[in-house]
Amino acid sequence: MDSQAKLRWIFLGLGLSLLVFSNSLKGQERDIAALADEMESRVEASLRKYEVLQNEIAENKIPILEKINELENKTIELRSQLKSRDGEEKKALDELRERQMRISDTRTQNDYVSGLFAQYLNTFEGRLQIAEDQLFSPKLTPLREAIEIAGSGSKVTIEKRTEAVELCLERLDLILGGYVFEGEAIDPTGEILNGDIIIFGPAAYFRSATNDSVGMLNYRSGALEPGLVSFEGEYGNPLRNYGESKTASLPLDASLGKAISLKEASDSWQEHLEKGGYVGYAILAMGGLALLLAFVKLGDFAALSVSIPANLASVASRAVEGKLDDAKAEASKSRPWMRDMLQEGASHALSNRELMEDHMVSVILNRKPRLERFLPWLAVTAAATPLMGLLGTVVGMIKTFTLITIFGSGDPKALSSGISEALVTTELGLIVAIPTLIIHGALLRLAKKRIGAMELAATEFSKIVSKLTEEGRA
Repeated sequence: MDSQAKLRWIFLGLGLSLLVFSNSLKGQERDIAALADEMESRVEASLRKYEVLQNEIAENKIPILEKINELENKTIELRSQLKSRDGEEKKALDELRERQMRISDTRTQNDYVSGLFAQYLNTFEGRLQIAEDQLFSPKLTPLREAIEIAGSGSKVTIEKRTEAVELCLERLDLILGGYVFEGEAIDPTGEILNGDIIIFGPAAYFRSATNDSVGMLNYRSGALEPGLVSFEGEYGNPLRNYGESKTASLPLDASLGKAISLKEASDSWQEHLEKGGYVGYAILAMGGLALLLAFVKLGDFAALSVSIPANLASVASRAVEGKLDDAKAEASKSRPWMRDMLQEGASHALSNRELMEDHMVSVILNRKPRLERFLPWLAVTAAATPLMGLLGTVVGMIKTFTLITIFGSGDPKALSSGISEALVTTELGLIVAIPTLIIHGALLRLAKKRIGAMELAATEFSKIVSKLTEEGRA
C-alpha cells in the first residue's frame, strides 16, 4: 500500500469518527454509506490539493536548494573573511600597542633630553662671566622663549635647542684664545661707560672708548651691567695698549676681584663698633668698668700677704707675759690686715681661748666684705653681657624684618645693617663676658686664698698662746 492509500484511509477514518461524533451530539441519524461517500469525496479533493502542492514544492525545491547552496558558500566565504579580518585586527592592535610604547618611550626620552638641555643651559649661563651676559643673553633669551612657546618635542623646539647648543659651542671656541666685544660697565662713581670688554679665561677686563678708564669687571649688586674696578697708573697701561700689538701682558687678579671687594667691605674697628648700636656701647661700658674694678682688686690683693707672719710666736709670748704694749708693737710690724688681727688676739690672749678666737674671727669677718668687694659686679657683668648681646641680636633682627617688609629681600645690602648689628652685639657680649668670667674666677680664688691665710694665722696664733699658757701653769 502506497502512501497515498494510507493517507486516504487515515483521513477516511478520521472523517467518519468526526461525523459520528457530530451526529451523536446533534442527535441526527444519517446513513453510514452516504457519509462514507461524502468523506471519500472530500479525501480525494484533499489528495488532489496535496498532489498539486507536492508538484509546486518539487518545482520550487531546486531553485531554493541552489539559493541555499549559494548562501552557504557565501557564508563560508564571509566567515573566512571575518577570520582574516580578526587576524588583521589583532595584528593592528599589536602594532598599535607597540607604537604606543614607542610613543611613551619617545616622550620619556624627550622629557629627559628637555631636562638635560635645561640643566646644560642653566650651567652654561651660570659659568658665564657677568660681563658676557651682554653678549649672550640677547641671543639665548629668544631661544628660551621660543622653546617654551613651541612645547616639548616639537620640530621648532629641536631646532631652537640645536641653535642654543651651537651658541654654547661657539662660546667655547671664543674663550680658548680670548675675545673682545663692545659693551658697557659702571665705574665706581656710578656712571655707565661704553667701551671694549676683553674676556680672557675667567677674567673680564674693560677699556673705555676714550681709554680713560680701564680695569677689571666684577658683579655689581643692583645693576645689570658689571662694575668696574679701575686700574690706575702704569698698572693699567697694558689694557690701554691692548690690541696695538699681537701680544700683550694683561694684569690678573687670582681672586677675580674678590680680594678687592673684601678689602672694600672690611671696615675699621670704629665702624665695626658703630654697627653694634646703643646696645654695643652699653656692653663696652660694662666691660670697661669690669676691667677697672679688676685692677682695683689686684691692688687690694697686693696689699695682703698670704704667708703666716714670722713674728707670730714673739707676739704670742709677749701677750701671754702680759706685755700688751710690746705685743701690739711687735704685731704692727706685720701687714695691715694681719696687724689688726694679731693686735686683737694679743689683747685677749689672757682671756678664754674661745673668746680670743672669736675676736680674731670678727676681725677676719670685718675684712672679708672689703676683700670681696666688686666681685659681684664682675659676676653680674659676665652673666649680663651675653644677654645684652642677645638683646642686640633681637633688635637687629627686628630691624631686618622691618626692612624686608618695606623693601623686600631682593637687595642684600638693604638687610646688612640689621644683620650686622645683630651679629656685632652678640660678638661684643661674648668678648666682654668670657674674659670677665675668667677674671672673676681668678679674683674669687685669690680672695678665698687670703681669707684662708688669715684664718690659718689666727689658728696658729691660738695654738701658740694655748701652749705658752699651759707651760706657764706647769
